[in-house]
Amino acid sequence: MSVSEQLISRGIKHVLENQPKNTCVMLDDNGQEVKITKDMVVNVCHQLLNKCRNVKD
Repeated sequence: MSVSEQLISRGIKHVLENQPKNTCVMLDDNGQEVKITKDMVVNVCHQLLNKCRNVKD
């Protein structure tokens, strides 16, 4: 049964509850969740890009 067929027969809430989710959290030294911001993601992407360029050279 496709997702659209499931939505029609069961409703969106039940379909979404059964979908696998990929989640990841970042914790600080005290075990508290740290909110990941767009700036953090962009910064890490730039760092990774620079490392890839260094390996290529």
